[in-house]
Amino acid sequence: MSTASMIINSKSTRSPLLAEDLLYVSKRHDDIRPYVLDQIEDLDPALDDIERGGSNTLILAGGDGTMQAAITSAINKRRFQNHPNYVALPCGMTNVIANDCGLQGPPATSLDNFLWRRGRGDIKRVERPLIGMQLSERQDPIYGFFIGAGLFHTAVQFSRQKIQKMGAKRSVAVGLSTLGFILQTAFDKSEGGTPLPAKLRDENGELIDRDLSIILMTTLNSLTANIFPFWGNGSAPMNIMAVDYPRKHLLMAALNVLTGRHPKWLSNAGYHSWKSDELRLRFDGPVVFDGEIFHTNPQEDLILKVSEKAAFLI
Repeated sequence: MSTASMIINSKSTRSPLLAEDLLYVSKRHDDIRPYVLDQIEDLDPALDDIERGGSNTLILAGGDGTMQAAITSAINKRRFQNHPNYVALPCGMTNVIANDCGLQGPPATSLDNFLWRRGRGDIKRVERPLIGMQLSERQDPIYGFFIGAGLFHTAVQFSRQKIQKMGAKRSVAVGLSTLGFILQTAFDKSEGGTPLPAKLRDENGELIDRDLSIILMTTLNSLTANIFPFWGNGSAPMNIMAVDYPRKHLLMAALNVLTGRHPKWLSNAGYHSWKSDELRLRFDGPVVFDGEIFHTNPQEDLILKVSEKAAFLI
């Protein structure tokens, strides 16, 4: 059995003791080599060393942004002869990826259990399609799993400024953030925030003007706190959900949308969901991709395309 490598992003967790706990676990096992990042710029040198060592199991102890950065670097720099098997440890402020295809429970305990199970061959391998996001056609894709814009960016800011600062963590923070934001938005006497003027390309490549309140995309099978606001049909790997601007009947729609139910009136009220393997759109505003904020160029297509997969061990 080959040695596993573990990258610990010490800056992605609120607990300074977590890195020490993970290092303590690693000392109990001969088949793991840890790397501690003091800053995200240390990621590429760590991956360089891991590649030279020939490890094919990469444990990522961080949040969604850490996993996005590691997977993107591995693919774009063609680091490994064969794609590695990832292990997602939920150690960050947002852990949507690990919630779907990572180890569950306290990180140090779940890591210890995983390494014992790995030694016995008692592990499973699951694959998830990756969304490659290009902010322009000249740029290499950024690879990840969950994207949102419009009111989703506002909701993320609401969570960070009002919920996470109170000490709420992980799925509790997501649940409280979602409930609080919906209530705040529903009783807002304005039309529901600033519209997101978007141009979506249809199946013929033509740009269609749409004013949106929110748009979400994911290739995960689940998100967190039992929230999964997608109900499109078909076998394409990328789930998409969009709400027209101005949003209507938010409180009545929320319970249906958040759990993927779709009574007939939802579409007429401007709530839409479908599946695709590629989406091109233009808008002027920030996009949140696996918890990281990027800024679009309204003069160029934002290209979202599924062409790669990532394998996770659980």
